[in-house]
Amino acid sequence: MPAIIAHGGAGAYSPGEEHEAGLKEAVSAGWSILESGGSALDAVVEAIAILEDRPVFQAGYGSALNLKGEIEMDASIMLDDLSTGAVASISAAANPIRAARLVMERTDHVLLAGEGADEFARAMKLPSRDLRTEARVALYEKALERMRNGEDVKFFPKTGDLAVDMGVGTVGAVAVDAAGRIAAGTSTGGPTLKLPGRVGDAAVIGAGTYANENGGVSATGLGEPIMRYVLAKMAVDVLAGVGAREGIETVLEFARSKEVRFGIIGAEENGTLAHGFTTDAMSWATVSDGELATFLTRSDGGDARGDGDGVGKNDGGGSAKGDGDEIGRCDGGGSAKGDGDEIAASEEVPER
Repeated sequence: MPAIIAHGGAGAYSPGEEHEAGLKEAVSAGWSILESGGSALDAVVEAIAILEDRPVFQAGYGSALNLKGEIEMDASIMLDDLSTGAVASISAAANPIRAARLVMERTDHVLLAGEGADEFARAMKLPSRDLRTEARVALYEKALERMRNGEDVKFFPKTGDLAVDMGVGTVGAVAVDAAGRIAAGTSTGGPTLKLPGRVGDAAVIGAGTYANENGGVSATGLGEPIMRYVLAKMAVDVLAGVGAREGIETVLEFARSKEVRFGIIGAEENGTLAHGFTTDAMSWATVSDGELATFLTRSDGGDARGDGDGVGKNDGGGSAKGDGDEIGRCDGGGSAKGDGDEIAASEEVPER
């Protein structure tokens, strides 16, 4: 039954070796906790914290800069008993997911934001660091110049090009432990040039993260439409009746009908893992029954592969490809690839 899945963001980018290495490290660490009898909560927090520490991912160290050149991050964690913690616009913690966990465990609140979240992180003596990287600073300066020059922008036409690096955004993880407990978590630095104080779906329970006794999910993509449609809660509600595969596919079809570009990972209480996206690309990794698989997948006919490595072996090896409006999916440790704007979805089905 124990299983874990983690994602490195969905959007317009080309997942590469750094994404693969980070995701392998994250799910391997989470699986080590699960394999030794540890909790889904510990596994999810550890996996996400590892991704937050890798600058290739747009969360924690390597977060995007807002319009003022500052870093403000969002994160949330949720358990199957509806225990919840979240932080928004936080900058004083190197790992926002650890701050979110402490909000859940050490306060009577669900969400702390801004200076209050920073004061809480300092009171909890959470490690902090300069989270800016040369790559993110360069991207910020380039985007700011474009906006000042009045160039055409996308995603946030009212306030400028606030999402030029949407491609590598949110990270997240979902796990089921040996006791059947479920945990889901999400963390992000938000889009480049976002307005100071902007809060995305990663901090909003039901939007970017949700879990209950039936399953848990983590979403990734531009936060505003994910929040409008409360996609994480929608996915868990649907999978309760039809299982992880059909639940994820149903939400992807809904998202496509609304022109929402996002990705999602999930797990149901029996350890079945599912994942899919409506964007150009998404990266994720899984461990189920000791078998690790990584997926660096594009929907436009670019490089797409699933590799087994590191923990046990991956015997899936299959692939599925859909055309037009068809949904492509793959069972086991293979890969799923779609063409054009199609929805690609796939699932890991552990032995029962």
